[in-house]
Amino acid sequence: MSQRGLAEQLGVSVMPIRAAIGRLAARGALQVEPKRAIMVPILTRSEFRDLSINRIHLETWAIKLATRNGMSSVPLRSAEQIFHSALSRDDTLEAVRANKALHFQIYSAANSPVLLELVTIMWLKAGPLINLDLGEQSRTTRHAASIKWHARFVDAVLRGYADTAADALSQDIQSATDFILSRNILPE
Repeated sequence: MSQRGLAEQLGVSVMPIRAAIGRLAARGALQVEPKRAIMVPILTRSEFRDLSINRIHLETWAIKLATRNGMSSVPLRSAEQIFHSALSRDDTLEAVRANKALHFQIYSAANSPVLLELVTIMWLKAGPLINLDLGEQSRTTRHAASIKWHARFVDAVLRGYADTAADALSQDIQSATDFILSRNILPE
């Protein structure tokens, strides 16, 4: 897509689009090609594995910190229910949003701005593939796995079991990674 086309689509001038694209490109989430064309970088299988390993390290640390800090049950259960409901309706766009909201509610509770920024960068890079995972047509198995791992890490966070929460989150990320890699759509 072009910057001008995106600006027209959003009903804004090109300047805020350029600024946002510049920030996303600096984080590696977008590439600006000649003639100002914008692309989402295509990860190789190896890059995606590396990204997933680093996500696991950063996000399990974040969930441990959040668990140790304590979290309120009502908003966390509500976020989990919104995610579950979106999956059950096959509302892919809402499921992706709800998944991110649930995860980031926890990561924000870690009270570490630096860690939150690093996790955000990882999600920007993984985002297109997370969308693929939650939007896949063979939904039953993946949705069941997502619901299971989310329920386990939410329960563990609320009970104060940091290591159990981290393990369930790690399993959630790894199961999504394995599924995406099994589709053989990423280049070597």
